[in-house]
Amino acid sequence: MENQLNLLLDAVNVTYGPRLEIGRYLLLIAEQARTLGVTFYLGRGFQRLLEVNRHHADSWSPLAPTFDPTCSDIADDAALYIEGRHGDAPVVTLALRRYDWPASSLAEEWESGRFAYRDPAHQMQAEERWVAGAPIATDISGRVSFAGAVWFRPDFRARRLPILTSSLMRTLSLTVWNPDFVIGMLETGVTSRALLPLYGHPHSQSGMLVQGGWKTIDSTIIWESRAEVTARILNAVSKAEQPAAAERRKQSSR
Repeated sequence: MENQLNLLLDAVNVTYGPRLEIGRYLLLIAEQARTLGVTFYLGRGFQRLLEVNRHHADSWSPLAPTFDPTCSDIADDAALYIEGRHGDAPVVTLALRRYDWPASSLAEEWESGRFAYRDPAHQMQAEERWVAGAPIATDISGRVSFAGAVWFRPDFRARRLPILTSSLMRTLSLTVWNPDFVIGMLETGVTSRALLPLYGHPHSQSGMLVQGGWKTIDSTIIWESRAEVTARILNAVSKAEQPAAAERRKQSSR
């Protein structure tokens, strides 16, 4: 099950959200990807993600423990793996992980280490600290979709694929899990400044720190609510259909 990937449009089950518009949007994303030479596939679990990460160690750092099945308990029904291929070769990846925090918050889970580790008390190093300095972290709770493990093969990094991966992040999260929040983390600085416009300027706050252990990094959290994700999808579909509608009106007036 973990290694079985199917074509995105065959594999996704449109369950939540505005189903007609989501179906159209996924079709649009797949069509745009094909113009860039990429075909998207979808699977459950992160074993394939780990394999691709290790195979491309020359252009990709080791996975964060949040997406590494050797570090964290990740159930298949709480893990979506998206792989874009050029021919048979992976050239882009995206992972979505669902968390359920009915009585907790991102801040609590982050600082306890449970966000990343199966057994924080034994897996975290003595000097390792996770600090949730972004104020929004205390408000993010309930069902949460966390996106990450985004990688582009170097020769595909100039093809504006981040726009499509961010669209998939929102759309698949909404229709598969119907989360209260969709979140991601961007390294604060050059990376966050470059990607925020391509991701459509979601809400963002810096201050999510990891000190020691896996990696010392200052991250900026990005997030949107269920209502905001839904509005983005509806707006994107509406904009995409406007030229086609105008052409149909033009043809009918002749």
